[in-house]
Amino acid sequence: MPFAPMRVAVLAMMLAVLGSVPAAAQGPTAASALRVSVLTFGPGDLVFERFGHNALRIVDPATGSDLAYNWGMFSFDQPNFLGRFLSGDTQYWVEAFPSEPLIAFYAKFDRDAVEQVLDLTDAEKAELKAFVEANVREENKYYRYQYFLDNCSTRIRDALDRVMGGALQRRFVPITTTWSYRDESIRLTGPTYYSQLGIELALGPSADQPLTAWEAMFVPMRLRDYLREVTVPAPGGGTRPLVAQERVLHTPTARAPEPAERRGLTLGALGPVLGAWMLMLVPTSLEARRKRRIPAAVMAALFYGLTGLVGCVLLGMWLFSAHTFWYWNLTLLLCSPLALAAAILGARAVWRGERDVLATMVLAAVVIPAALALLLTPFVPQRLGGPLMLLLPGHLGLALVIWRHTQAPSAAAS
Repeated sequence: MPFAPMRVAVLAMMLAVLGSVPAAAQGPTAASALRVSVLTFGPGDLVFERFGHNALRIVDPATGSDLAYNWGMFSFDQPNFLGRFLSGDTQYWVEAFPSEPLIAFYAKFDRDAVEQVLDLTDAEKAELKAFVEANVREENKYYRYQYFLDNCSTRIRDALDRVMGGALQRRFVPITTTWSYRDESIRLTGPTYYSQLGIELALGPSADQPLTAWEAMFVPMRLRDYLREVTVPAPGGGTRPLVAQERVLHTPTARAPEPAERRGLTLGALGPVLGAWMLMLVPTSLEARRKRRIPAAVMAALFYGLTGLVGCVLLGMWLFSAHTFWYWNLTLLLCSPLALAAAILGARAVWRGERDVLATMVLAAVVIPAALALLLTPFVPQRLGGPLMLLLPGHLGLALVIWRHTQAPSAAAS
């Protein structure tokens, strides 16, 4: 949705060649002459560009102004950017760009571009123009970005709904879709599997609720598609389409189309493979126990260390950030912060060939909740299938590895 720093640099150079952003239109303008349209750009290469982008275009023939209002601007140079990002207080802003250079910018990166000219009334166009011109002023332009609830697309949706007297909200809030925020995020970030892994682990149960069509418009392409369905009262009675004209401004030549709807698990067979690898470290004799002791201890340190670190991040984001979609995350059952202690105690137990009471208690506190997650899956609002498939085989396999490596020698030899 937002621009990457490199992309901003390219756009800045284009604007320098083609002229600076013109000031707000001066003097009276007949609202009937205004042309309002929504520009929608398809997925790009970077992870956050996979969600697409959009802008609100307003053309004023009387002044020659042709501006695209883009609510996706941010800068890494903002004070404490990383801290604000982690805490959920990222500052974005709206900027007005000359429309044609903006469209050329996206065409340069071979991204799909569609323009939908809207059949608004003169009063609606005049109100919308006044609203965006006020919104782009320095004192009004900044807002707290929220990736699902308040982004470049929802800002355009809300601006249109505002001048249309709530017509979009009345039309689309009652419609429940089959998608969730998790579904849409995983669909659009494919095939970047590490991003999909992060989404599966990070999002809590609020990301799994079915979206209304209104909420689904956080994705620019969904807003584009839903605008095609809107009708408004016609002057002589009846209705007419809100989208008076739709133009394809650029068709990608070397880019895969927007990913289709996707269901099911996204983490592949890595979890079962990891579980099978764990089983290869289970000793079947004293000789095997000696040979597999070091790799088994390393595996315990790595697996519990990584899951413990993930658990600390999940818990920290829940307790100390405003990222509400991380809250009440049941993935903590599989990625307990206690696993950091288990990494030390489990590796030490395997190395020594014996476990003490503390190690047993900590390992049980890590493994039992992971198994419990499997039993809870049908009854909780969070979709846990992906994390379970990835992590539960490792938990169970490693528990067996540690148990066998820390048995009495006579038992281990059997």
